[in-house]
Amino acid sequence: MSRCIYCHGMVAKNDDHCYICGERVPQRTKAVVRSQPVSGLTNALFLASLAFTAYCFFGQHKLSLPVTLAISFSLLLIRFLAERVADKNSG
Repeated sequence: MSRCIYCHGMVAKNDDHCYICGERVPQRTKAVVRSQPVSGLTNALFLASLAFTAYCFFGQHKLSLPVTLAISFSLLLIRFLAERVADKNSG
């Protein structure tokens, strides 16, 4: 049981009006559970590609620092854009 927001009288869950003051009781909305816009697989692939980029920078056949930073920045930008597009499509 909850209370009326106007007179604080007791109101049952299925009541539409308060019995004391007669005001309409606002119904509670159910919580909406939103799924994660980007899947766990996408996050794993993103982290794996960052690890591969770091390996390419420190490995035998080295990439230059600007190329490595450009690749990492573009991967991060693609991930953020994917989250925004998925969030915009779901909502």
